[in-house]
Amino acid sequence: MDTFRDRHAMRQYRQRQPAVQVVIGAVIATMGVLFTLENLHILRARDFIRYWPVVFVAIGVAQIAQARTSSRIWSGSLWIAIGGLLLASRLGLWDVNIWAFWPLLLVFAGARIFWHASRSAATGDVTGTESTVSAIAVLGGFDRRVASPGFQRAELTAFMGGGNLDLREATLADGHGVVDVFAMMGGFEILVPETWRVKVEVTPFMGGCDDKTMSRGGENAPVLVIRGFVMMGGVDIKNSR
Repeated sequence: MDTFRDRHAMRQYRQRQPAVQVVIGAVIATMGVLFTLENLHILRARDFIRYWPVVFVAIGVAQIAQARTSSRIWSGSLWIAIGGLLLASRLGLWDVNIWAFWPLLLVFAGARIFWHASRSAATGDVTGTESTVSAIAVLGGFDRRVASPGFQRAELTAFMGGGNLDLREATLADGHGVVDVFAMMGGFEILVPETWRVKVEVTPFMGGCDDKTMSRGGENAPVLVIRGFVMMGGVDIKNSR
């Protein structure tokens, strides 16, 4: 039976559900309403769908609003920039080929690498023992191994990329932890100990989430909640490679 502390911890995690999932759910529901109204000859859905880049802006705002790490601020800013440029092009506010700006993704990726390298050099934290982990993959990947004695949360973001997060040497603080994932045209592999229980709350859209773990810790085992949104990608959760 759950203890009061367990219920309190899970209630806290529930209150921190990613706003990105709320945005995606609202967008899908809105599209359904628009197509239904078009079938009823009440309005033309195409008159509203032309504003679809607003979705990227909303995703970026949602990520920044709930950001607890620099990774989410960086990725949120990227989505806002992409959505803003696409929307301006769709509305005819400027006559520029938006795809001519794709090298800016390389600038973003390079700046992100530089930021992480300079931060690690300044703090000396290269052992992977931090309680909070953030990682972002844009046109590339990452491989992180965490051995924290009090792991709390991780925030993983991928756009046309992916990464591996190895938590097999970590210990969950207070018996609970959260991994927030957001992937578009990418995915993640997450490795967890067999002594943990995994609770999956990932919403896939044209993608998938595969939980292959086998918990041997029983009902009182530490609980790791993996949640988020995956589009045209996937998340694999395992005990070993």
